[in-house]
Amino acid sequence: MIKAYAKSDIGKVREINQDYYYVSESLDEVQLYMLADGMGGYNGGEIASKLAIQTAKSYIENNFKEINKDKDSIIQLVGSSMEYANMVVYEKSKESKELEGMGTTLEICLIYNNKAFIGHVGDSRIYRIRKEFIRKLTQDHSYVQKLVKDGTITQEEASHHPQKNMLMKALRMQCVCRARCHGKRFFQRRYFCDEFRWFNQYGATRRNL
Repeated sequence: MIKAYAKSDIGKVREINQDYYYVSESLDEVQLYMLADGMGGYNGGEIASKLAIQTAKSYIENNFKEINKDKDSIIQLVGSSMEYANMVVYEKSKESKELEGMGTTLEICLIYNNKAFIGHVGDSRIYRIRKEFIRKLTQDHSYVQKLVKDGTITQEEASHHPQKNMLMKALRMQCVCRARCHGKRFFQRRYFCDEFRWFNQYGATRRNL
């Protein structure tokens, strides 16, 4: 049985909380954990994050039984769910001037048959914590991360960079979403103390094994 915990905080900058998350029931066959951090307008980010989670969740649930349960098929399913969520958020943003430019990050962790399948776009993060070891499983889709990767600035300089919140990728920033998706057998019988953590700028959600 999986025990899941979630917590989100408005932080010190925004007037409303633009985070949204979903945590599966502990006995669900397919364990699904999702986090979105919205952006744009007074309430555009709040709408974008909620819409992205609900859309991607429905897509996965509606299509999972129809696919082969091999690694490539599940990875494709996660990626397609994010592309579909991107399209829905994009179309919603065109409905009114107040929603123009809204978008969201999106993290998906689908656990099936002792394997974790991860979909990632934006600068929210997924970590695996195993005993005293912490491993970041995603790479930020941000301007500052690109500078670090290119060797222009150091990781220490990145934490204080004035453009550290500038995203290179997010849902709705393009008509077509290029999410990063992968799968791996993270769980082994001898381990029962793993944690996956989802982080964004204002809060975190956690799942304990």
